This record gives sequence, structure tokens and C-alpha cells, in this order.
Amino acid sequence: MIHAPDLVGHWRRDWLRAPGHEDATTRVHWMQAPTGYVDIRIPVDQPKVPLGQPLSALDDWTLLSLIRAEGFAGTIAVADGVCTWDRAINWHGVPESVDAGAMKWDDQGRLIETGVHADYAEQWVCLPGAPNAAWVFACGEARMHVVWSDIAFLIGIGRPAAASTAPLRTALAKGRRPAALADHFAGLYAMGRWEEGQGILTLSTHPGLVGTALIDRSALELGRMTIRRPDFHGAVLTEEWVA
Repeated sequence: MIHAPDLVGHWRRDWLRAPGHEDATTRVHWMQAPTGYVDIRIPVDQPKVPLGQPLSALDDWTLLSLIRAEGFAGTIAVADGVCTWDRAINWHGVPESVDAGAMKWDDQGRLIETGVHADYAEQWVCLPGAPNAAWVFACGEARMHVVWSDIAFLIGIGRPAAASTAPLRTALAKGRRPAALADHFAGLYAMGRWEEGQGILTLSTHPGLVGTALIDRSALELGRMTIRRPDFHGAVLTEEWVA
């Protein structure tokens, strides 16, 4: 029987299988610490965005493609081998159903997740570097969840109870630019590695930030961070985050 401590680690998904669908290319990482998690899912064909180019300058179909990414963060509960993910923040807004999976080990020690409320199976492998901690920071109404190890980190920024992205995706598909796009892209999910104490992004829902330094580890461990990043229109945001 799997218990919550068994899930602490940096997990990479090998594949997802569901009726009529199989995915072995989306870059999926889940970092689970004893007190929280962050999960990021970036399609392999995510559009490239040059550093410094405002997202607002992209065409509708490119923005629609960027929204296809997934990210969420919060806490888990494990009972009778079933893990339930509480999505305190979620790239696509408050989910319509409970996210729960039955967890078991296969004969090679890989983690297999099967859906409780949906028909799917996923295989996960554990990467080196167990997460040290999971902290939640606040900046106004927004929340930032960070899980990190000595090697890597995952970060999620969003507002609790954010609206669904379905109206945004519908509008973009019809060639319309709703004002709420700027609010949506104020959210951010990213993975990175530590280089001399700086957090360099390797995956991001904002691909133009890949390769840049977003967070400072010493500030992270003190529970106070200043983050500078571009908003939807390319203006530099300076955010003060407090744990």
C-alpha cells in the first residue's frame, strides 16, 4: 500500500494512456515535498517565443497553443492507496472534477497511476534529488508555490479560484482578443535548475523566459523574494513575495 511519504520526490511522467489517446511526448514533471507539490505539463511542440517579445504581439493561434500547457499546485491526501491532489492554484482555473489516482508500484519499481474519476493510466519515474521543502508565498491576491531540491525546482504562480480558460480558448479560436488574456498570463508555471544559487528556467508556460534566471535560492530560503518578469504586454513587473 502506498502512503504519502512514498510519493515525496521529483517525478517525471513517461506516458499517459487513455481510451483512444496515448501521450509519451508532453514534458511532465511533478515535484512532491512533504507539505506540498507543483506539477507542470508542457507540450513538446510548444511555440518558441524570443526573449523580450511581448506575448500580446503573438498571433491568436500561437497564444491558443501556449494555453494548452498545464500547471497546478497545492497539497495531497493519500488514503487506501488513492492520492487526491488539491489544486490550490491551477493554470486552467478551478477544475470541474476531483483529481484522484490509485497509486501502485510495478515490478520494476515504477509508479503507476490509474484514474479514479477518469479512465487513464500514467507511468512515473523518480529522478535524482528529493525535494527539500514546499513553500507558499503571497503577493496581493496571487499565490506562488515553490518546491525545490538541491538540483531543481518547480514554481507555480496564480490566483486561487481563478476563472476557467474555456472562454479564452473559445474567443481566440474565433479570432477575438479578450482582455482577460492579460490576467491569465500573469500566472506562470516553470521548472528550473540551480546555477550558483540562481534559478535558471528550463521549462515554462512563458517560453520566452526559458534560459533566464527567475528566483534566487538564498532569498527563497529566507521566505522573501523579489521577482522581475514581463507582463502580457512586455512591461517589467516587480513583485514582492512573502512566505
